[in-house]
Amino acid sequence: MSICCADIPHLPGLESIIFRAGLTGGQRIVRWPYVAENDSIQPWVSGGELVFVTGINHRRNERNLCQLVKEAIASNVAGLVILTGQEYIQQIPNSVLELANQYQLPILEQPYSLKMVFVTEVISNAIVQDNLLGKSVRLFLTKLINGFDQAPELIHLRAGDLGISDNHPFTTLALRINYLHPNTDTENYQLMQVNHELELHLGGILKRRGIEWPVLNYDKDLLVIWPLSENGTSELYKELEQILGLLQKRFPEHVICIGVSERKTGLDKLSDATEQARQALQFAVKHHHQRIFFYEQLGIARLYAAIPNRGLLAEFCKQHLGELCFARDETTLEMKNTLNHYFNHFGHLQQTADTMGLHRNTLSYRLNKIELRLGYSLQDSFLRLNLQNALLIEQVLFHHHNIEEKADMPDLQHD
Repeated sequence: MSICCADIPHLPGLESIIFRAGLTGGQRIVRWPYVAENDSIQPWVSGGELVFVTGINHRRNERNLCQLVKEAIASNVAGLVILTGQEYIQQIPNSVLELANQYQLPILEQPYSLKMVFVTEVISNAIVQDNLLGKSVRLFLTKLINGFDQAPELIHLRAGDLGISDNHPFTTLALRINYLHPNTDTENYQLMQVNHELELHLGGILKRRGIEWPVLNYDKDLLVIWPLSENGTSELYKELEQILGLLQKRFPEHVICIGVSERKTGLDKLSDATEQARQALQFAVKHHHQRIFFYEQLGIARLYAAIPNRGLLAEFCKQHLGELCFARDETTLEMKNTLNHYFNHFGHLQQTADTMGLHRNTLSYRLNKIELRLGYSLQDSFLRLNLQNALLIEQVLFHHHNIEEKADMPDLQHD
């Protein structure tokens, strides 16, 4: 949906602009054109700009052009357009092109004979028109995600009006990014900015793969409609692993998790697919050792999610978790995390301790404290099974929001 650097030479009237370097970064999204007037661009850009370098008001030598490439990378601009001609910048030095290729930064060459006022007008109009269409598509998809009730035939017609296809199978991906060690409100604010950067970066990855669906925001998650081929789940997992690797490389100080819905066909199924993806994401977030979680993996949790009587499920949790139930303080969360690791390793103390980076004696001490809080022994296999299911149900209930039936469960939060 968005205009990217690779689109620029294909816009009407801009055919004389050519790609010179950084073609692998051609899918970088262009937020707006900016004409560089100063020695440095870094103080004047905020990311996503297509920067035009004319050399008219400031002499540009090889050293300065290399400096601009480095600043463009640091500032996450979309790309550079360098104007060449007899009067100012006669040609782009090879060292500049090599540097751009190294960092996958798009560099385009524009002849001086092509008027800047015309170029910026064409690009600006294309961005505005694309944004208007993109907003219409996002609004349409957001309505479907929120369960907007329309007949499949009407949805199909509306999708056609917007130029999107709704007759191919797809899965919905839900992504969430968090700090490895969040501890301050400042970090929470910064996380919002990082989430926006993730949205842009993810949009670029999708475009490189020929996926035209926009990245959507839903609460604190990002949603992606991912077209499916006839390949099985294993092929999809490999693709998503590759994407997760690219994202983690771009955001090394954060944890990124992905939840994946079942295979669906028809946009009338988008709401169900979104709910499935977010349920799967909830488990991926909870179990960091598995960053990609498929809805099919949820097993019995799917049955719990389908039970309409949330109050009954909450009572089961309270019965078996006791005062740990729905509590979110740091000590209680540590206890429940310990229990989850303990159950995931089938009660094997040494394996659990190794996974958690603890001494076995420390783990035993923690489990003893948990038994005191619960009021029963973890050696009882039947009680242990109930406790494991209670932890699972608690996650399902928290996913259903922070819980829609709060009025029926006044004691849900104990913090």
